[in-house]
Amino acid sequence: MIPASPVDRTPGPPPRILVCGVNWLGDAILSMPALQAFRWENPDADLTLLVRPALAPLWAMHAAPTRVLSLPPAGTAGLRPLARSLRERGIDTAYVLPHSFRSALPPWLARIPSRIGLPGHFPRDLLLTDVRPPARGPGREHQVYEYLDLFFPGAARRTFPPPALSVPPPVLERLHETLDALPRPWISLIPGAARGPSKQWPTEHYALAAAKLMAETGGSIITLGTAAENDACQQVAAAAAPNGMNLAGQTSLEELAGVLALSAGVLCNDSGGMHLAAALGTPLVALFGITHPGQTGPLGRTQRILQRSDLRSRDIPRRSAKAEKALRSIPPDEAVQALLPLLHQS
Repeated sequence: MIPASPVDRTPGPPPRILVCGVNWLGDAILSMPALQAFRWENPDADLTLLVRPALAPLWAMHAAPTRVLSLPPAGTAGLRPLARSLRERGIDTAYVLPHSFRSALPPWLARIPSRIGLPGHFPRDLLLTDVRPPARGPGREHQVYEYLDLFFPGAARRTFPPPALSVPPPVLERLHETLDALPRPWISLIPGAARGPSKQWPTEHYALAAAKLMAETGGSIITLGTAAENDACQQVAAAAAPNGMNLAGQTSLEELAGVLALSAGVLCNDSGGMHLAAALGTPLVALFGITHPGQTGPLGRTQRILQRSDLRSRDIPRRSAKAEKALRSIPPDEAVQALLPLLHQS
């Protein structure tokens, strides 16, 4: 049964909504089920999404927002013109997903009547009219429920749609020009993670897995990551020569999504790339150290989580000896054997 929407459905003009989006790729994807559910129940709503410029291309691939606006650079100078623009739109309600003070400033400056957000740090909550803590309880440990409970209070939402993204066809066409010379299946490996070594399976393990996957499938290995991760990605791609291609630092966010969408499978760390692959429906194997997949795991349809630690923590430092040891203990052959059967499901 679909729960009642938090938006007033009395006859009148469609509700005008502002959503202040979260700041990181993985978190943004975990917030998508809430926005999708809200859109389904409020199909006529005018929904403005405000995000960091780096994430605007991600949300352009999503159907929920009516429009996507970019936050101005750090500081407050650019917020006042933004607030005037929001005020002119006559927005009724703002949902503030991040916990930061700055994230709550635009709706406050725009004098939006109803400003709803998760608990944050003082004095940020003073900028809100309604602070909504997530409903806790069995089966509601995953981060996705924090965002659902913001839009559907009182634990009204017990199920949710998986994240859904659609890569623009012109992007896929351009990528085919680059990838079509490689033997199929195309398998993407993402050796990096924004959190650093505490979430990174060793590069040498990825290299061994790349060579084994190429030998087992006759396909190609594509390594993906940022420019800062180029050396590791190049080492992994070289292990799959002549069928290895390193695209680290060479893809836009749309192109990264496109490569993952075209891949038969993905081997990755607990990272934003993992969540992106899951949102695109690509089969994946994710390697976890001590972070808790029950709290921040991927929301894909076809996936395997490999983890060899009984420790579970949501927030960990960039360097954690326990996390690095746990990741190192996952052998390359185990990762390969976990991914191979998933390739036939793509």
